[in-house]
Amino acid sequence: MTARLPLLPGSRPSTAHGRPGATPAAGRGGGGEATGPVLGILGGMGPLASAAFLQTVYETAVERAGAAAEQTLPRCLLDSDPGFPDRTDTIRSRGEAAWADRLRRGVGGLLDMGATRVVVACVTAHHFVGALEPEHRRRLISLVSTTLDELAATPTGARYLLVATDGTREAGIFQRAPRWPESAHRVVLPEPDVQRELHGLLYRLKAEPLTATLADRFRVLAHQHGCAGLIAGCTELHLLSRWQRRNGGATTVIDPLLAIATQLTTLLSR
Repeated sequence: MTARLPLLPGSRPSTAHGRPGATPAAGRGGGGEATGPVLGILGGMGPLASAAFLQTVYETAVERAGAAAEQTLPRCLLDSDPGFPDRTDTIRSRGEAAWADRLRRGVGGLLDMGATRVVVACVTAHHFVGALEPEHRRRLISLVSTTLDELAATPTGARYLLVATDGTREAGIFQRAPRWPESAHRVVLPEPDVQRELHGLLYRLKAEPLTATLADRFRVLAHQHGCAGLIAGCTELHLLSRWQRRNGGATTVIDPLLAIATQLTTLLSR
């Protein structure tokens, strides 16, 4: 998470990609020594989900390496910026230009601070990634692609309910992905009344603690649609995924943030 410190008298902020305070130091620490791959997380959309993702990154890394190997754990940069305008509202109002400019600054700032790969921790925000410079797009770990890769790895024939914001549905974010044609028959797109309910449930996850009652509602909706589980088409569902890991929930969640955390060593080496 980034914070701005007061400048010493006579000092000046450095600039890179138009962002004050950003220093181009890809993969290097403050003393110039090489530090290896660095994960950048553009979060705050919502802040609880991206903070939980960072915790998942370290929890899964400790599970792999052991607590005694702290110095081998991944270096991460989290820019949690809840000030990003609501993505669904932006898509509906056709205000993409200003939003995309803010995304460019956010991703560019993380790269300037040393990130070698970047996760934009909001699925609906992937509607705007086409506005990034090609080199910056190549540095992204796509939540949409990761989700469809995870779906392909599940048992053949099982179908999953897509839980996504109205913006993601209306913009056809998953339908634009290269792997969508081979995945579409395994994804259940809810009817408008259920979609409205799911959108509301996702916004409840942004604003209130996750309870067993709320978690069970997602399970019931998956069951009513004849689905083996849920597709986390919104990063707020990572909160449900984590809750289930702690509490033993029975609903399968295809969660791209958990997948990225689990596979992070490989993803950072690409």
